[in-house]
Amino acid sequence: MKFAGVRAVSVWLGLQLLAGAVCAESTQDFSETPFEQLVQRDVVPASKLAQQVSDSPSAVAIVTAEDIRAYGYRTIADVLNSMRGLYTTHDYRYEYMGGRSFGEPGDYAGRIMLMIDGYATQDSLFNQAYVDHSGLIDLDLVERVEYVPGTGSVTYGSNAMLGIVNIVTRQGRAFNGTQVAGEVFSHGGKKERLTYGKRFENGADVLFSVSALDTNGRNRYFPAYDTPATNNGIAEARDWERNKRLFGKFSYEGLTVEAAYVDRNKAVPTNPSYYAAFNSLFAIRDENAFLNGRYETDLGLSLYSSTRFYYGQYTYDAFREFADDSDGEKYGQRRFDGKWWGLDQKFVGNWFKDHALVFGFEYRNDYRQSFNWRYLSAAHETVRTVQEDYARRTFSLYLADEIRLSDRWSLNLGVRYDDAGDLAANWSPRLAAIYRPTVETTWKVSYSEAFRMPNANDRSTYGAMAAPEYVAATELVLQHEFSPRMRFTGSLYRYKRSRQLAYSPVADDYVPEGSSTSRGLEVELERSWESGIRVRGSMAWQHASDVRGAQLANSPHVLGKLNLTFPIIVDQWRVGLEGQYLGSRLALLQEEMAGTVPDQKRLGAVALANLTLSSERKWYGLSASFSIRNLFDRRYEVVSPFDWRPASDIPQDTLRMDGRTYWFQLRYDF
Repeated sequence: MKFAGVRAVSVWLGLQLLAGAVCAESTQDFSETPFEQLVQRDVVPASKLAQQVSDSPSAVAIVTAEDIRAYGYRTIADVLNSMRGLYTTHDYRYEYMGGRSFGEPGDYAGRIMLMIDGYATQDSLFNQAYVDHSGLIDLDLVERVEYVPGTGSVTYGSNAMLGIVNIVTRQGRAFNGTQVAGEVFSHGGKKERLTYGKRFENGADVLFSVSALDTNGRNRYFPAYDTPATNNGIAEARDWERNKRLFGKFSYEGLTVEAAYVDRNKAVPTNPSYYAAFNSLFAIRDENAFLNGRYETDLGLSLYSSTRFYYGQYTYDAFREFADDSDGEKYGQRRFDGKWWGLDQKFVGNWFKDHALVFGFEYRNDYRQSFNWRYLSAAHETVRTVQEDYARRTFSLYLADEIRLSDRWSLNLGVRYDDAGDLAANWSPRLAAIYRPTVETTWKVSYSEAFRMPNANDRSTYGAMAAPEYVAATELVLQHEFSPRMRFTGSLYRYKRSRQLAYSPVADDYVPEGSSTSRGLEVELERSWESGIRVRGSMAWQHASDVRGAQLANSPHVLGKLNLTFPIIVDQWRVGLEGQYLGSRLALLQEEMAGTVPDQKRLGAVALANLTLSSERKWYGLSASFSIRNLFDRRYEVVSPFDWRPASDIPQDTLRMDGRTYWFQLRYDF
């Protein structure tokens, strides 16, 4: 592996020399083409290689910019909550994705890859997918969000173990000038944004945006700390949040360069550590950034190329106060740093009749994975420090082929080879068959295997026990178009995961010997009318087990979604109604107290509704949106990531969420 980077760069340079000799620019624009059509094309243009033909057997879900505005979504988490089979959980630090066989509280390592224009956004320390205000992208800059369930490791590698979420950003021409926006929302929240976008006569397209968010939050009550010594369970002014975002994108002919930066500071009202003091300052900071450059070209001879170079960095800072400083340590500081760069070379070859080949290689260098703990006295003097450093280089090869056997039958074959310097090499195969008995009906069946490498945090926490985790996935998909405006999608799946970390009483440690299964059914119906009415409804039934064979915590058996939007007042305004049903689910198994058995609470089902009113047209450049979240002011709880009890011996296995909240946005286009 020590020569893998040299080999990758050498091959890349040779291919670019070839590209320069036979380059012929592709002028076709697919930025508005639906995902389903892109993956079914004979020739996938390099600009859309993020959507590989190997992913076409999946039951894809899409939320567009029109949906984002109609339903008042403010974060990627809001978008995910509207998609079939997905949900999020909030612990006042972050929001976490949940779905098919994943979503257990505290499992922030992530099993779904989150991408922005094909760039994998997960950091190199925790592999966390940031979907709340710590995320890299402002939703007003998003053209659409695509969710591809099932394993995506054939083309995208380790973090795409259980699916892919790709965020497609807007072009500068979508703004065609300057736009300013202001927002106010509940709990003293406000946000400002300035965006400039333009497409010039020579074809160059530019987009730049800057935004800032500030919210005071609110006091939070936690029953587990309801004692006089801990302020009767009230965390006062411990829920504020601030962030700053920058995003820039430049496109000209086959070249696209984009960069993003977010600096998010959050006060945490919960007590996420047994040793921390309740109602004291626990502040975290997430600083995330990337630079992504992509060059796309038609090499001639039915060969298309996309060369991408990327650089990313992530910093996590945390400061907390300990409840017990008898050892001289009153405060703790954490600073974790990750830096990485990579090169991804993809090709689409159409040399053979009825074949569409996608192949390439990727080299990634996670050259800095640093963990630093610093412990301070009451006088803020350093008592001791702990430092851990890791690194990883990964070289990957992948190949996928879409084979058209007839007008009705086609096959998708794919395989990826990943060789990380600190792990044994792994293969990720995929086989899928697609049957189209009629123009309106498509059946898809697939089998795939994927894996997830242990991240730097796993290596720090579990040492030699940190090992790759595997999944074998089988899925059957039915898609039927009753009409051009009405479509049904159904999916039946089964996942078998293995080599998961599980506690062994014999070894008195966590060992990679656990296994679990999940199975489920998802159905969705979409309908639209020429009048502008759009409706989408979905149901998901799922059953997931954990490594003990018991029901997976925070995994509801039933999920329901309903989205309805329609114009009113002579098409001047649009109403968006959204309903979400989250079935009953188990909290984490609580630690055992003396003379008792461990507790595991079950949360009841909850139904939530959201209402949004947005302007369909601009008045002298002005447009507005107003949303009410949790319309009926339902009081509900979510599963918490805490499985230990504070001094009160009261479990803190659930966290209460907000009741009714409000949000208003005003935009002006110059």
